[in-house]
Amino acid sequence: MKIKKMSRRIFLNMFIISTIVLLVSTLMTVGIVYTNFSRQSVKALESELSSIRNGVEMNGTDFLENLETKHRITLIAKDGTVIFDNEANPDTMENHKDRKEVKDAVNEGMGYSERYSETLSEKTINVAVSLEDGTILRVSENLSTVLFVVLEILLPMFVLLVTVIIFAAFLSFRTSRTITRPINNIDLVNPDKQKVYDEIEPLVDKIVEQNIQIAKQMEELKSEHEKQDNLRRDFTANVSHELKTPLTSISGFAEIIQNGIVKEEEDIRRFAGKIHKESQRLIILVGDIIKLSQLDGNDIAVKMEPIDLYESSEAVMSHLEDAAAKKNITMKLQGSHSVITGAEQIVEEMIFNLVDNAIKYNYDGGNVTVSIKRTEEGIELSVSDNGIGIPEEDQDRIFERFFRVDKSHSKDIGGTGLGLSIVKHGANFHNAKVSVKSRPGVGTTITILF
Repeated sequence: MKIKKMSRRIFLNMFIISTIVLLVSTLMTVGIVYTNFSRQSVKALESELSSIRNGVEMNGTDFLENLETKHRITLIAKDGTVIFDNEANPDTMENHKDRKEVKDAVNEGMGYSERYSETLSEKTINVAVSLEDGTILRVSENLSTVLFVVLEILLPMFVLLVTVIIFAAFLSFRTSRTITRPINNIDLVNPDKQKVYDEIEPLVDKIVEQNIQIAKQMEELKSEHEKQDNLRRDFTANVSHELKTPLTSISGFAEIIQNGIVKEEEDIRRFAGKIHKESQRLIILVGDIIKLSQLDGNDIAVKMEPIDLYESSEAVMSHLEDAAAKKNITMKLQGSHSVITGAEQIVEEMIFNLVDNAIKYNYDGGNVTVSIKRTEEGIELSVSDNGIGIPEEDQDRIFERFFRVDKSHSKDIGGTGLGLSIVKHGANFHNAKVSVKSRPGVGTTITILF
């Protein structure tokens, strides 16, 4: 449809331009021809005037009586009185003393003038010359005006114009079709397989380039879709496994109590404690899943406000003092008070998960350091430990949901496996960047750049 509109527009533009050029050319041609015709008429009058002048000066006014000519001949006295005229009675004619051609002939020896008659649509050309005796000899000719000439040839000119305009329309139509046909026939899938004229080669090259980009983007989207699909399946399987384990434990302990197998009150309290522990694990797991879901869809009602990262880190570390003390881990906070704008709840959750992991995956008697500093790129918050570290091949996957480096000890360490995933999503929520540096047996440093 757009190609048809373009073809129609090209046709109309070419046709309008051709018609305007044709009309202007016709008018200019008429004007030039008429001007040349007028000049030739003046020259013919001057030539005839010279001949008549010689005849009058040699033979007197009798020469005029017997002269046969198609032009008007007038002999005028010095005072402007008409002595002779071959087309009118001199006695009835007005004085010609004020006529331009007469005045110029008296003063300069030669005179010329043009007079227009609107009623007759004619132009009179007058050429006058002063004779030896002081009388003025004038030769005149009536010419049709340009408008009258055009009107006289209007019919044949109209026929010619219509013919030429139709021909111009035909050529414009053919040309517009010739221009747009290669564009209309371009194979958008393989545009470079066709032969096109040079002027649209840049368009074809652009289409080819865009096709390559689209194919690349489609491949990336397909790969991303497959990756997301795999993550979704893994997530579903992991959630099912993580939920099934504590539920199985709770169900087993409850069944033992229900069947009366446990008699002693101490055993009942022990099983109830295990049920409570597994229930808490479930609550924490469900809570983490809800947090991730909210962060995924930015569907979390939070207040964006100034947050002092130093103070937030200090508060988080105070909550984890007992967990650190159980493993004889020393925690240290260093840096300066640095303020960002963010959601305090999410920021503290991120810091908590990082410090909690640094404690869990550390050796007894290890160290955990939280550092806050301002750089040229922004404000950095880093959590370092001298714990077990992360193998290089696993460092790109630690932010995946439920991914654990050491699955055999995951139950002993605890946690839901969603902590670092929450950190990653929280960083995305704040337009921050997360980076990891780690060596097995040496320790790990995770940095968030706000």
